[in-house]
Amino acid sequence: MPMRMTPAHIRSTLHLSLKEMENDIGSFVKRPGRDFSRRRIGTFSDTIRSIMTMEAHSLNRELFEFYCHLKKEPLTKSAFIQNRAKLNSSAFPHLLKHFNSKIPFRKQYKGLHLIACDGTDSNIPADEEDTLSFIPFNSNNGGYYQFHTTVMFDLLEKRYVDAVIQPRRELHETDACCAMVDRNLFPDNCLFIADRGFLSYNVLAHIAESHHYFLIRAKNIDEARSPFRSCRLPSDDDCEISCEFVLSRKRNTLQKRFPDKYKWLHPLRRFDFIPPGDKTSTYTLFFRLVKLRLPDGSYEFLVSNLPKNTFSLDDLRFLYGMRWGVETSFRFLKFNLALNYFHSIKREFLIQEIFAKLILYNLISLIVSCAGSPNNNARFSCCISFSDAIYKCRSFLLGRISGAKLLVSLNRGITPVRPGRSFERKMRSQCLKSLQNRT
Repeated sequence: MPMRMTPAHIRSTLHLSLKEMENDIGSFVKRPGRDFSRRRIGTFSDTIRSIMTMEAHSLNRELFEFYCHLKKEPLTKSAFIQNRAKLNSSAFPHLLKHFNSKIPFRKQYKGLHLIACDGTDSNIPADEEDTLSFIPFNSNNGGYYQFHTTVMFDLLEKRYVDAVIQPRRELHETDACCAMVDRNLFPDNCLFIADRGFLSYNVLAHIAESHHYFLIRAKNIDEARSPFRSCRLPSDDDCEISCEFVLSRKRNTLQKRFPDKYKWLHPLRRFDFIPPGDKTSTYTLFFRLVKLRLPDGSYEFLVSNLPKNTFSLDDLRFLYGMRWGVETSFRFLKFNLALNYFHSIKREFLIQEIFAKLILYNLISLIVSCAGSPNNNARFSCCISFSDAIYKCRSFLLGRISGAKLLVSLNRGITPVRPGRSFERKMRSQCLKSLQNRT
């Protein structure tokens, strides 16, 4: 049985990961042998940790608070910017994966890791030279700038596994999903759960070829362009059928005679297992097409290759409902972890801050899991408030409080769990948090 972790162990694991990177520093800086080669206040590890612990304040205040708790002279903004400019693009992605590898993902559902794939937009400061992130307004002149982050999120561990950041005009979530599936480091089987924006033949094939499972929502099959329009589902509220799609880039009579089985791939459509122009090869997909009735009377359609004898319709309903955990994590990232508040205009620095928040989220989630579930006689079962845990764990990471005091403080900040609650999703436009007027 694995030994129970403590906050001190998790923090030391992060420091060990940074130390190992520092020992191989040439792989994570732009000029090996020169960058971070002199003994200065702003070391390699301190630069990364200072970016991780940034909040929504001005850069001078962020540096003052970080270095004061280290009992060091605070860096100037100029020195800090020079230090973070020395880091190459692989430093933070490597730290995310390296830190995850040191604390294994153990929680499973029926022998599967539950991995949600989803994406979120981040409004970023304007840069007239950046045409790939610029989105023009529909009504008048002007526009805004955005990055899109596509992530893999473990729903049981509540930790980010991988991420791909794309400029908004180069957004392609399915390609990002396929790239992360191909480099998946889990030795055990995974179930990839995603919304309908990720449903494509290419994604299904990549997951099937990696010997994992998928559960992806499909659009209404009655739509004209739906690939499942020709599939004959029973009229029952909750039902399913087994499907076999044979994909080909060549048009033939079988596609007209048996449209529920033979599918034609457009020459320009991305499908990595049949090259463009190859009109002889075929690829076969096997999956279950599921129809589930929702409480409001509408229907939800799911596509999955999970075995029918192990995963019932109720299991599929439950598993897809768990996908909302990644949406909740985005809310904590943007508003509680201050991902909306960037501290630079440079695009490489913005990517550093996004990955830094993902790492910090993982660290906080691990510490919260150390505290366990609060036991009380309240009407509702309770859990530790994650939003309160964020600033407490940030203080612990900076050395302001001990691990024992942190656990006591976490167990005092609890919130009731009310299952079954639902609210109408309010869509609000999000504006950029300006670099000016920070406290």
